[in-house]
Amino acid sequence: MNKAETYTGGAKVIHWLMVVLIFTLFGLGWYMADLPKNTPERTWFFALHKSIGLTTALMAVVRLLWRMRYAPPALPETIELWKRRFATATHHLLYVMMFLQPVSGYISSSFSGYSTKIWGIPLPDWGWKDEALNQLFTDIHVASSIALLTLIVLHILGAIHHGINREDSVLRRMLPTKLQVKSVK
Repeated sequence: MNKAETYTGGAKVIHWLMVVLIFTLFGLGWYMADLPKNTPERTWFFALHKSIGLTTALMAVVRLLWRMRYAPPALPETIELWKRRFATATHHLLYVMMFLQPVSGYISSSFSGYSTKIWGIPLPDWGWKDEALNQLFTDIHVASSIALLTLIVLHILGAIHHGINREDSVLRRMLPTKLQVKSVK
């Protein structure tokens, strides 16, 4: 596989860092949602979730800027047109969700009556204490998390498909160099 067929090292680092951050956010979100309200433990986990979420949003901006500067390698022409279109649509929707998730969470927090901080640094509130608006943006945050998880599952299934079909090398171009397996023909 030549350099034109693979992602840049920077794109790989950003991708895998975001994988870790996003899965951490899902784990935290599921865990903290069931914690008793008005407890120090819940407050701590919510603050951690917000900080990691906002960090992930910043990484999404970096990722988008990187992608604008360094175009991803084209999908091989041997892949059916509908699969290429589906993959492109899935990637675009993943980007939308990587922005909708943190924005809806931040706005929800702004209407919760609790301030938002990123790693202890206070951020401006974009709203006021309003239970109805807080719930609306919380519902958007939860619904978009389900959409994001669905897209991630589709993305992983596509990666598995391409991992099994080694002739097209699509999976290998995002793997760290040391993990790449040579095609067997």
